[in-house]
Amino acid sequence: MPGKLILLGQYPPTVVLDPGQNLLEALLALDQRGVRHAVVVDSDGRLQGILSIRRILSFIERRLASGGVYEGLKQTRVADVMWHNPPRVVLGEFGIEDVIYILSRLNVGAITVVDKDERVLGIISEKHITGIMALAEIHVAVHEVMTKPAKSLSTGSKLREAIELMAIHRHRHIPIVGDGGRVAAMLTARDVLDYIALETTLDKLAEGLDEEVFNTPVTHVATGAPATVEPEADVSKALRLMRKRGISGLPVVNRDGELEGIITERDIVIKMPKLVGTELFYDYARSRLYVARVVF
Repeated sequence: MPGKLILLGQYPPTVVLDPGQNLLEALLALDQRGVRHAVVVDSDGRLQGILSIRRILSFIERRLASGGVYEGLKQTRVADVMWHNPPRVVLGEFGIEDVIYILSRLNVGAITVVDKDERVLGIISEKHITGIMALAEIHVAVHEVMTKPAKSLSTGSKLREAIELMAIHRHRHIPIVGDGGRVAAMLTARDVLDYIALETTLDKLAEGLDEEVFNTPVTHVATGAPATVEPEADVSKALRLMRKRGISGLPVVNRDGELEGIITERDIVIKMPKLVGTELFYDYARSRLYVARVVF
């Protein structure tokens, strides 16, 4: 066994839920701990599923038409919304390439690490993968992996529209565009979750004031004057900027500040292996990063 075993990911997972907990409890846990994924386990710690912010927002989007979002969050169990039987890896001594292959092939943002008895040990997310990539020059331009055109909203849009866009298109990042097509703000799924988790927002939802909450202008929730990157920049520059700002996506703009596309951690993890192969990034770490044997 070469070298010291280095675990990539978070051990144990930051948020661990019971299948019987309600979605409101899950929402608050994800908000308080600042992560996008929660691992769901049974009483013996065995993997039952994964719950993401995106799944919670998709649930909220389905409730928008009928109202009663607060009661829906309280009455719905985690087990009713989580991803059942998600991909997982058994802790061992195989290469990180296996993890990247699963993330890329299945277009998922996280993989749970378990022992041979399915007890959860940790979680590996796309953020952990891109954290490694940011350490080296990649020599691939942002425009080669960015999503174009980017789904965007205007500065006059409401929160309801943003949630619907995120749910329907499975996006976590939405640029907010102002006059002349220039990026004025950036709205993320994390921003939306943080806003809903505010005590004042929850009080309004508990009173049945759904319309007031979800008609909030997106500019009141989004991050104004967001960090941006140019299409010709190296992907490593985008990754370093994401790490510095603690974000997972950047609007791509031209010299006039007009929106050209968007680049996210998901874009990089999914598209880079297909573009240049994982060997480019992991040769230097092959003797150190041994993560798991893939379980299908």
